[in-house]
Amino acid sequence: MVRIAVLGPKGTYSEKAARAYAARLGNNEPELIYTTIEKSLHMVQSRMADTGVVPLENLVDGIIGATLDALIEYQDFVKVADEVNIPIRHTLAAAAPLPAGSIKVVYSHASALNQCSRRLGELAPQAELVPVASTAEAAALVRRNGDSRSAAVCSVEAVRENTLVVISREIDDYPNNLTRFVACSLTDSPASGDDRTLMAVRFGQDRPGLLHWVTGELAKRDVNLTFVQSRPYKYAPREYILVFEMVGHKTDPHVEETLRSIDKRVLENFGWKKILGSFPKRGAEPGESR
Repeated sequence: MVRIAVLGPKGTYSEKAARAYAARLGNNEPELIYTTIEKSLHMVQSRMADTGVVPLENLVDGIIGATLDALIEYQDFVKVADEVNIPIRHTLAAAAPLPAGSIKVVYSHASALNQCSRRLGELAPQAELVPVASTAEAAALVRRNGDSRSAAVCSVEAVRENTLVVISREIDDYPNNLTRFVACSLTDSPASGDDRTLMAVRFGQDRPGLLHWVTGELAKRDVNLTFVQSRPYKYAPREYILVFEMVGHKTDPHVEETLRSIDKRVLENFGWKKILGSFPKRGAEPGESR
């Protein structure tokens, strides 16, 4: 049985992604370990879990910073091995029936609140939006409180798990909302022919033109970038790590040549380059009917 660490508690979209990933492996009954994003990768490094499935990027709200930070933290041991793209259908739910306009507090993960901010403004204009650790934690909090003036933005699975009452369905601001999750293990994946590679770079000594040089090395070998993200370097103030996602596998000859060139340059500049993983590009998993 495969052991998968996910953001908890039960009923998160991370759980849904983990189950989809396990089914892809032919395992429909994975052992799920509910924890945090950071601890998911720690458990993989410590071999307490075979895989950690964590959210990387939402179509509406963008990159999940906590996941990039964890990938950078565990970069020497944990690698991105696959991705799972889950359609997101947020639900507004409460402990008991009530008019949406009477809701005073809405709990959810910060990213989920951002994904529904316009609709929440229409449905519950007086509500305070309060971020919590996960959408499922929001649902559990509303159930525990039993407060008739509070509600949660969460999945339909979390609604069922906590026996909440649906106030409004599919409250996403954009109809094609989707979150990309990554499956992380101690090794990444072999080349599939349609891959992505994540690379983290700390440039070391700050000099003009370093980012331009890296993107130039990629461009001249026809390596396409899909995103570049900046994250604070936790061990030095006012220093940053750049995370690049590129098309191709780290073993593809033109990608491999580019990575060697970048590695040499950043080492000369007293920095470092790390590969966070190469993995196959995937399409969206089947979603709920709208």
